[in-house]
Amino acid sequence: MATQAASRTVFLAIVCAAASALGGCTNEQALQHTGMGYLYYDQKMMDEALQEFEDAVQLDPQMAIAHAKIGDIHRQRGELDLAVLPYKRAIAMLPLEFDYWYNLGVVYRQLGQHEEAVETYKGAVNLRPRNVPTRMDMTFCYFQLKDYHSALEQCQKAVELDPDQPTAWTNLGALYYMTKEPYEAIKAYKKALELDENQATAYINLGTLYLEQGRLDAAVEAFKKAMAMDPDSPEVHKRLAIAYNKMQRYNVAIEELERCLELAPKDHEAMNSLAAIYVIFFLKDPNQDELRKKALEFWHHSLEANPKQPHIEALVRKWSKVGG
Repeated sequence: MATQAASRTVFLAIVCAAASALGGCTNEQALQHTGMGYLYYDQKMMDEALQEFEDAVQLDPQMAIAHAKIGDIHRQRGELDLAVLPYKRAIAMLPLEFDYWYNLGVVYRQLGQHEEAVETYKGAVNLRPRNVPTRMDMTFCYFQLKDYHSALEQCQKAVELDPDQPTAWTNLGALYYMTKEPYEAIKAYKKALELDENQATAYINLGTLYLEQGRLDAAVEAFKKAMAMDPDSPEVHKRLAIAYNKMQRYNVAIEELERCLELAPKDHEAMNSLAAIYVIFFLKDPNQDELRKKALEFWHHSLEANPKQPHIEALVRKWSKVGG
């Protein structure tokens, strides 16, 4: 007991010294509550810790570190709305504390308030310009705001600061794609896969770029690598089917689309692709009317899954009359 009491006294002294260094403290009781709050926090006794920190700010509203820890507890509990004000108060008192800015930015990002998140992360970047997680979070927020050029700028800075992050390179590839720089996107994806070859997303995106460029063999290879890592991804099967379709390998494309629908039964795009292939078969042999009926069947299912497809409705009307 004596040892525990002594260690607690030392801990409180450390907290007091830290508080003084961070902006001064005039209320010893508030410091004691803050110190106890840290002890409970370290022991993951969050209810007790929260009460201590709240007692501390009641006694001394200028206790920035207590406000920040209140924010931390609410954030970790997922009580995001409750975390905003404590972080704001902490920042107002100690505007040079990076963690306060960054954690508030995280809260705004998790709330989906991306404009507020960006402005808050800017405060964090001003304090630590070389902090990569802040740059990546800003990349995400700008992307959500559809400000792809600002997102690209932040992601470029992130990979410049830490060129060994494969996920950052994958994000960079996606942003080059969004800003109409496909060759830069391919280089970024290749760099990502050079750092970590087990990124299914990078292979899917790379395959999609190859597909758009008409490099069908390269697209198939990329999609197959993605499938090896994620065999139950309906999106991979669908994109591989698109490649096979462009190569006029229709039977293999049908197999991939059927597998896609096994995994995602309401994927109307896969149904439309199957219908289109059966129309191709019907046009090659108009005597096999069951092929036309098969196409119509898939289009009807597609409209059930997604009724807002006027072009498919037009195709149903057109092909319903054929051979009718």
